[in-house]
Amino acid sequence: MIKAMSGYQPTAWANSAGNVLPGGLSLASIMALVLMERHDIYQNQLGSQLDDMQARNNLLKDMRDAMAALRTNRPPDECKVRDYGSFVDWQGKTQDVFDWMQAHGISIEKEKGDKKGVQSQFDAAINNLNGAIDSANSEGEMAMIYFQRLLDDVNRVAELMSNVVSKDEKTKGMIVGNLR
Repeated sequence: MIKAMSGYQPTAWANSAGNVLPGGLSLASIMALVLMERHDIYQNQLGSQLDDMQARNNLLKDMRDAMAALRTNRPPDECKVRDYGSFVDWQGKTQDVFDWMQAHGISIEKEKGDKKGVQSQFDAAINNLNGAIDSANSEGEMAMIYFQRLLDDVNRVAELMSNVVSKDEKTKGMIVGNLR
């Protein structure tokens, strides 16, 4: 290592030209650290996105099961009143369709204070549930596009990090070769 002469203060550009910054790290090292941090951020976002997608898939499964229960229990005519029924959710718990739909903000009517309905109320509940399913599917498609973009970003950062390290090693090899 060459020692600086007393009183000599190299300027920032001189250090950069020598590929060493004032903190003692090379430019390639700093770039690799920044890229590693960016990679970690993207990985965390991917994990969060995967959790969101799994939750949405579970909700869609429950919606389809609730829809099946509504269609199964739908009265054959407007004179009959029937219970909306129940289904087993993705966790294996039995859910009352009426309570589940209300808990998820999906409109459903009841007949005279009971958790029952006539044919037209079942039809309305089925339409409302269809709308919620369509909405969740649209959100899922947008989430998938975002997820794919995140994957592209992770791949791009990994490739850039690889290029930085490779070029730094190549440069160091050339310098050592020139010193021989």
